[in-house]
Amino acid sequence: MKRGIALVFLVLFLFVAGRVFALTASEILDEMEARRTQFTTQKTVGRIVLVDASGKEETREMVMYSKDEGEDKVSIIFRFLSPADVKGVTLLSLRNGEKIYLYMPAYKKVRLIAGSSKSEKFMGTDFSYDDLSGGYGKEDYESTLKGEDDTNYYLELIPKKADSKYGKLDMTVDKEKFYFKKIDFFDTAGNLWKTLEVHEVREREDGSIQILKLSLKDVKENHATIMEVSSIEEDIPLPDDFFSVRTIQRPTL
Repeated sequence: MKRGIALVFLVLFLFVAGRVFALTASEILDEMEARRTQFTTQKTVGRIVLVDASGKEETREMVMYSKDEGEDKVSIIFRFLSPADVKGVTLLSLRNGEKIYLYMPAYKKVRLIAGSSKSEKFMGTDFSYDDLSGGYGKEDYESTLKGEDDTNYYLELIPKKADSKYGKLDMTVDKEKFYFKKIDFFDTAGNLWKTLEVHEVREREDGSIQILKLSLKDVKENHATIMEVSSIEEDIPLPDDFFSVRTIQRPTL
């Protein structure tokens, strides 16, 4: 009898302990940030493939420079290298999109992307300017853990900005490696709008994760954008003023 009672208490203890030590949504996001590859500067080369409703593909070569500005803020320069109709088109995003500029070489003009323009699609892709500039951290989203299984956590993220074009995000997070496998984006009416999926990652010796291939599908328009990385260089020397409007107007970076 005593052994039976002891067993009951042991089971209850393990159950309660499991609940106590289970990760919260906030802690999961913290761990995802900790697993993000740490760098001061980074150069990424790859390609973007646009796929329309009929399955027709258009391939664009691209290069992206990134700089860690601290406080979970990143500045980027993104440039198309080919084909000819988009060659040289360059995006500058400063500190997670606090300022966004677009350079169009055909017009030799720089456009400031501000306000509602940030929700526009970037050069025919399914990524908006905001999508390319920001992350999914606690500073921008309220997070709730909706469930978990043996392999994944399931989070719900609600944008803190009242003017966000998204009503909520449903995020699937790998339980072992702590990167998002999938994000479903819903509009403010609660309808599924876009789905972002990660298809290939590289785990480094320090446990950090690099995403090598992902796709974003606009469910409403039946159009998809695939991004594939061919090479990554980290901690490369860049001038202090590299991430500037002047730089994106240069013919070569």
